[in-house]
Amino acid sequence: MSYQERGTKISVRALTDGALMAALAALLGIVGIYLPVLGIVTNLVWTLPIILLIMRHDLKMGIMGLTVTGMIISILTGPIQAILFLVNMGGIALVYGYCFKKGLSSLKALLIGTVIAAVSTAATVFLSAFVANLPITQWIGEIKLAIDEGFQIYEKMGVMENILPEGVSPEEYKEQLFSLINTLLPGAFIAASMGIALVNYLIARTFLKRLKYEIPDMPMFRDWHLPWQIVWGVILGLGLLISGNYFENEYLRLVGQNILYIYYPVLLVSGISFLVYMWKNNYLTSFMRVIIIMSVFLFGQFFFMMLLLIGLFDPLFDYRRFFRDKKVS
Repeated sequence: MSYQERGTKISVRALTDGALMAALAALLGIVGIYLPVLGIVTNLVWTLPIILLIMRHDLKMGIMGLTVTGMIISILTGPIQAILFLVNMGGIALVYGYCFKKGLSSLKALLIGTVIAAVSTAATVFLSAFVANLPITQWIGEIKLAIDEGFQIYEKMGVMENILPEGVSPEEYKEQLFSLINTLLPGAFIAASMGIALVNYLIARTFLKRLKYEIPDMPMFRDWHLPWQIVWGVILGLGLLISGNYFENEYLRLVGQNILYIYYPVLLVSGISFLVYMWKNNYLTSFMRVIIIMSVFLFGQFFFMMLLLIGLFDPLFDYRRFFRDKKVS
């Protein structure tokens, strides 16, 4: 067999794999679009065919497979739905496939994946608003209007008192909800997508290991350590928040608040990871363990704030290295 014939055979095999994987990915995507309840599951697994395609061949075949997936979804559900679907999750499929193919470490792949998930979700939200010709502020206004109508229905039914927290009037509770929506709704969408990216990675990793692919070992949770560059995002969020307050610019304030909100779960996980490291390696005395347990129940808000601060400064100072060096000496 000549080299040219061998190359042709490989190309045919790659195209066949690409067609099969694209069809499977499109099927999972369409199920999620038409059956939103199942969409929670399909969002976690529909990227697997594209990731597997990249592992078997290369990133170029993955991009081609993703394109075909979009074309199939476009034919069956419409081009707008297909574009929104691919923008939301397509980047994660390509990035994870590339990371697995290149053998990048788990933490590096997770960090890249969560960043891509955040950017993709933000793009999906703005693209959805653009397609619907509905500005983000008006979109949020529509949500508030729906809540207001819901409150009126509850009042007519006489069940409002059962819903409200003790000592809070309907108007006060409504204003609290509106304030929460203004501040955190975009960030909540992005934070949720980052969580989906994490679960997606864990599922893909397990799937590929079952297929006997060599996947880099994942460090134990207590050894998770974020790169110091992640702090720049917090600085950006604080800078925008302070600038928004100083110049009385609601847009800057909103963006800054949401950036910080997106960072909250990341920093909290980092802080919990360090606490588990201290606990598992017996750096905490029995008295300190009792204090920590009591703090969780008695001073929960303050305790979690401390974990956030630990998670923020750990990438800069690497507390684990300090304790390791102290133990060696």
